[in-house]
Amino acid sequence: MVLPHSVFALPFALASLLTATHGRPSLHILFWVIVCMVLARTTAMAYNRLADADIDAKNPRTMNRDIPAGRIKPWQVKVIIWVCAMGFVLATTRLNPLAAKLSPIALAIILFYSYTKRFTWTSHLFLGLALGVAPVGAWIAATGKFEVEPLWLLAAVICFLAGFDILYATQDEAFDKQEGLQSWVVKWGIANSLKASRFFHACMLGFLAGFGAQVGFSAVYYVGIGLIGAIFLYQHQKAYKLEKRGDTTQFTLSPSVMKMNGWISVLYFAVVGVTVWFSKGY
Repeated sequence: MVLPHSVFALPFALASLLTATHGRPSLHILFWVIVCMVLARTTAMAYNRLADADIDAKNPRTMNRDIPAGRIKPWQVKVIIWVCAMGFVLATTRLNPLAAKLSPIALAIILFYSYTKRFTWTSHLFLGLALGVAPVGAWIAATGKFEVEPLWLLAAVICFLAGFDILYATQDEAFDKQEGLQSWVVKWGIANSLKASRFFHACMLGFLAGFGAQVGFSAVYYVGIGLIGAIFLYQHQKAYKLEKRGDTTQFTLSPSVMKMNGWISVLYFAVVGVTVWFSKGY
C-alpha cells in the first residue's frame, strides 16, 4: 500500500537531498531521510485508509481495500498510525533540531489531507502539499536551515500530484456526487478537469525549471526536463481519452498509467543525479 504511493515523493526528496549536499550526502543523513519518508508515508496512508473506511466500503472500486474487506481491524490500523507517527518524530531528532521542531507540522499537513474532499474541490492540491513537503524536509535534513530553493520542488510536486489526481478522480465522479464528496471533476466537469490537469503538469515543468535556475544547474538538467515534458505530452495526447467517453463511471486508469507517473518521479531523480554528479556546471 505504501510503496506505490511513496514512489511519487521519495525521488523528489532524494533529488532535493542530492542538490543540498552537492551530490555528497552522508550515509547518516541518507539513511534517516529514507527512514523518515517511509514512516511518514506509512502514517499518512494508514490514516487515510482509516478516515475513508466508511466511504471505501460504499464504493465498488475501493470496497475490497483491507479495512472494508475486514482483512485488518481499525484498532490495528490505529496502532500502526501511532507507532509510525512517533517513530517519525523520533527519527527526525537524528537529523537536526529544526527537522525535529517541524516534524509535528509535517505530520499535521499529511494527516489533514484525508478530510479535504469532504469540504473542498481543491483536495487534489492538498494531496500535492502532503507529498510536496518531502523535498523541503529533505533539504532541511541536509542543511538544518529553511531556505527558498526546495520551495520550487514543493510547488512542482503539488502541481504534479494535483494534475494526476484530478484525472484519478474521474473514476469516482458519479459516486462522489452521490455521497456529497468534493473534487475538481465534481465541481467543474470532465472537460475543464482535463484542461486543469494539463495546466498543472505544465506548471510543474515550469517550477522544475525554476528550481534548476535557483540552484544553478547546467543545461544537462533542462534536457532532462524537456524529456519529462515529452512524456507528459504523450500522456495527455495518447493515454487520456476522456473527451471521447460519454460514461465516466466506466472509466479506470490503467496500471500502466499509474506506473508511468511513478517513473516520471524516478526519471527526475535520475536527471538531478546526472546533473549533480557529472555536470561541470554545478
